[in-house]
Order: sequence, then structure tokens, then C-alpha cells
Amino acid sequence: MLRISLIINLLALFLLSQPACSQGFRELETKDTSVSESCADVIIFRAVNDYRCGFSNTLIPVTDKSVLPVSIALPIGLAGISRINEHYYDENSGVLLLLSEITSAGITYGMKQMFRRERPYVTLKNVHYNKYNSPTDRYSFPSGHTATAFSMATSLTLRYPDKPAIIVISYLYAAITGYGRMYLGVHYPSDVLGGMIIGSGSAALVYSLRKEIIDFKNSVFNEKYRPDTNNAKELSTPVILGLTIGADLLNNLIQNAFPKRNIRIISSDSKLTAILNF
Repeated sequence: MLRISLIINLLALFLLSQPACSQGFRELETKDTSVSESCADVIIFRAVNDYRCGFSNTLIPVTDKSVLPVSIALPIGLAGISRINEHYYDENSGVLLLLSEITSAGITYGMKQMFRRERPYVTLKNVHYNKYNSPTDRYSFPSGHTATAFSMATSLTLRYPDKPAIIVISYLYAAITGYGRMYLGVHYPSDVLGGMIIGSGSAALVYSLRKEIIDFKNSVFNEKYRPDTNNAKELSTPVILGLTIGADLLNNLIQNAFPKRNIRIISSDSKLTAILNF
């Protein structure tokens, strides 16, 4: 816990020490949204956000919109299906995964309210930004989507270190999510880095307390004799991958059932100009 807190604090101090980027954290009341283009944070953001290709335009919005449904369906589905089949280890994995996500979300929300950094499409000119992939809150640091994705990937990796399919796919999903937040114009690279640290740190913290958490769960449900060990016929890989892909596809089908106009918004001098593509 101490190491995680130290890493987060050092990251915050580094960001606050950069004069070119500091406006987004502490000077919102001045209404001065100018940001130096020479700031490393902005240079990297520009490199990602300015690069456009058809594949990314298709893949990234789908992945981005699926983070919330996947983060709900995966832990609940894994715990529920495993409980029905009496797979104790997988059931506990679902519980730990959910707690990792909750911890990550709580820390992320608290830091957003602390730093109150404005998003790139507000503070920068000429940002590629799609209204229908807009964030759910105002503030930028840290990235909540990235934190959630990396808390899932890290939690699953710690629980299933011998399952390369789970590890590769979960971290690939997390990496696309983090990259996509810059591509969509809603986060700086430092926001994504902060989300990675918070998400991974939250998962590591919960994992370090797994024995106490599982013992408490078993005590609450009066199930003290349910060992946290792998069963002979575990469900982990097919269930985890199936729930992840299924939630992603279902969410995409729902989004396509209610199509919206493709509105690309480019910010200029803090004024938003909408370009409608019907």
C-alpha cells in the first residue's frame, strides 16, 4: 500500500512541476486554457490524436464504449457461473476482480476531484474529438477507462499466471483502451499513465489481501470450507474470454441498433465547432 501511494504521489508531483502543463490542474479559475505545444504531454498526445486511419476509427470507439459493460459483466458473470458449478477459485477470482475495479474507481474519482485537470479538447486547439465517445465527467486526470481496464488485466494476470490467452487478451484490451483515450481526444498521455498505475496498483492491493477477503466472504455466507484452489475442470479461460467478447459484441449491437450522427468536434480557442457527417 505504501509503495502504491508513493508512486501515485511522485507521478502527481512530476506533473505539477511541469509549468507548461500545470494549468490543467490548479488554475482552472483563471479561465486561461492555453497549453504549450512544447510540453512532452502535448507532443505525445498530438502524435496519437492526429494519426487517423479507418481501422482505428472502427476498432477504438467499439472498445472504448465496451469498458463499462465488460467491467460489470466479467466479474459478476465469472463469480455467478463459477458458483453454480462449484468452482471456488474462479468464483473468488470474480469477487477479487470486482473489488479491484471498485478500488480503482474510488481512487480515480478522488484524484479527479483533487486535480481537476481539463480535458485536451477543452485546453488545446484542433483536437479530433467525437461527441458520442465523450467522457462521462469533466476532468481528465487520471483516466478512469484506463484504470478500469488495467485493474481487470492485472487482477486476472495475478490470479491466472499460467493462462497466456487470458493475460495477452486482457492486456491487449487494456492497451487499446488507453491508446484510444488519446486517439479520441479525451485524455493526455499522463492521464493514461496515471490510470495504468492506479488500475494495476488497485488490483495488486486487493490481491495482496485475497486471503482476508475470501475468508470474510466465506464467513458471511457461512461457507468456511470452500478452499481457494483450482478445481480439476476449471472454467476460467472460456468463461473469461466468452464474457469479455460477449459483452463487447452485445454492446456494439445495441449501439448499432440506435445509430447516431457521426459528429467530429474540433476545438479552437476553447470554442467548439461541430462538423456533421451524415
